[in-house]
Amino acid sequence: MTTIAHAAIRVHILGITLQSDVSEHRLLEELRRRGYRVQPSDLRLALDDIVRRGLIERHDTMRRCRNRRTYEATPAGRMAWADECRALSKFTHEVFGTQLPPLPAQVGLDDSQAWSSAPRRQNGETKTSRATGQRAF
Repeated sequence: MTTIAHAAIRVHILGITLQSDVSEHRLLEELRRRGYRVQPSDLRLALDDIVRRGLIERHDTMRRCRNRRTYEATPAGRMAWADECRALSKFTHEVFGTQLPPLPAQVGLDDSQAWSSAPRRQNGETKTSRATGQRAF
């Protein structure tokens, strides 16, 4: 896989985790739907790297007596996603000229708008940060 493909996958992962907590399985499905041939092991490596950078958090969620690992963008991840989208937009305009449309306005969302659109947890569902082991509500 090329360096550009790795960067694109990272931007997609950040973008997907902006919307809600998402499982590895759902991330893999979404990346494949978008045309990327990603193996589960490659996805885990990318997720581990993004978690290590502090751009997403890994959570263990108990749901119906089953442990489920999910990922969620951090405020730093939201900012990194917007920065990378701007950089990619600039790059594509430099390479391809005006043949591509400009960057959508919603890329510049501030955190208050982005957080307000996040879904809420269901009753009885708890969330534990894998990094700290503490429960988050």
